[in-house]
Amino acid sequence: MRDREMDLSSKKVVLTGASSGIGRELALALARRGAVLALAARRVDLLHALADEIANEGTPRPTVFPVDLAVPGSAAELGHQALETLGGVDIAINNAGNNLTGAQTVVSDSSAARQVFEVNLWSPLALTAAVLPAMRAAETGVIVNVTSTVQAVPLPLLGYYAASKAALAQATRSLRLELAGTGIRVLEVVPGATDTALRDIDELPWKTTPPPTFPPVTPASTASAIVRALDRGARRVVHPRYSLLPLEIPALGRLVAALGGRRVDTHSALAGPNR
Repeated sequence: MRDREMDLSSKKVVLTGASSGIGRELALALARRGAVLALAARRVDLLHALADEIANEGTPRPTVFPVDLAVPGSAAELGHQALETLGGVDIAINNAGNNLTGAQTVVSDSSAARQVFEVNLWSPLALTAAVLPAMRAAETGVIVNVTSTVQAVPLPLLGYYAASKAALAQATRSLRLELAGTGIRVLEVVPGATDTALRDIDELPWKTTPPPTFPPVTPASTASAIVRALDRGARRVVHPRYSLLPLEIPALGRLVAALGGRRVDTHSALAGPNR
């Protein structure tokens, strides 16, 4: 389903995880469409370099917010600062992500495990809650949550990442129903295999070699898909398109996880501390 189309020119956007990967390419793409940006990430040097690059292209320099979303309360503070600095927020994009590879019986509920959920789940909910009152008052806005196809492919040793993204996906669907009729759109972005630093296939301890997969798409192509989805008023975008299969046929996702899981060296992960 689609809502009304959106003109991105002059739209005020707060974007997390902007320093690299999909977030960086999305910032560039939105700036070229005339959006006014507030960019957030941990790595301040990369944020400033990106802001300079955008300004050098002849568009307004984004506002930079160095923030560690693993710290409870930081996402809500970011939302309030973005509202004040931009004079409102038309689009909030929860793109930041945190990964953790390890056996659940070893990692347990450690601080590293909790940080995954803080970044991947609680921070998007907090940032959304911070900007929603202003959107409700304006009767317009878009909340964008970036999840993952891993929500439907429960590979071993990726339980924390998969669970946090699955939780965010369910929360996104619930939020869409909660905001029905308010003029606020909720867009779920579901990236498949993307050539970024967070590629889980590179993190897993394979017994021999990783199983064959489709080639990953570029972050720029995923960013373009997100911009098209914003343009067209879409409620969900899955990129690349073949990543729809495990989402729409859950049994297929479980089968892929089972087959791939046989090639993961879970025994060594269970024997020692998480790396």
